Parts: sequence; C-alpha cells; structure tokens
Amino acid sequence: MDIYFKRIIYTVRGEKAVKAVQKNLLYYVLERHKRGHYIEIIERQGEDALDSEAVEDILDVLSSLFMEIGLKLNDEPNQIGLDLEDLIDIINDAE
Repeated sequence: MDIYFKRIIYTVRGEKAVKAVQKNLLYYVLERHKRGHYIEIIERQGEDALDSEAVEDILDVLSSLFMEIGLKLNDEPNQIGLDLEDLIDIINDAE
C-alpha cells in the first residue's frame, strides 16, 4: 500500500473532512483501477450523471478492493475496510 493511500485513509476526520476523505478515496481507487473517466464525469456533470452501469462498476471495484485489503485475518473489517464500507453505503444510498 503506498503512502498516498495511507494519508487519505488516516486523515483526521471532522464532518467536512470525512466527505473530502471519502471523495479522495473514491478518486484514488478509480484512478488505480483504470476508471478515471468516471472522475471526469463526476467533476464536469456531477455524480448524478453516472448511469446505473457506471455505478454498478464502481461498486464492484470498491467491493473487490474491500475483499482484497479491507479485512483483518479474523475477517473483521480493518480501518480501510470500514472506510470502504462507508463509501459503498453512501453510493448505495444515493442510488
């Protein structure tokens, strides 16, 4: 895991900071998984411009990452997993 990713996850969280951290986490994950075109859509037209296929693709990427790095050995979520879960919940609630 690179330092940039750790810095995003472990930023001190206030209410506004959480939103910034979640957005940064989403953008980081999308870039790393070659989904940067979704970032362009979000920035230019807003998140409502994403169609249901795009949202499902983003959720698949986040869920896969959660399974790869979001769990402790005892299968409980680690801090990254908790942050990914929050992001997944936000996206699901917005649908």
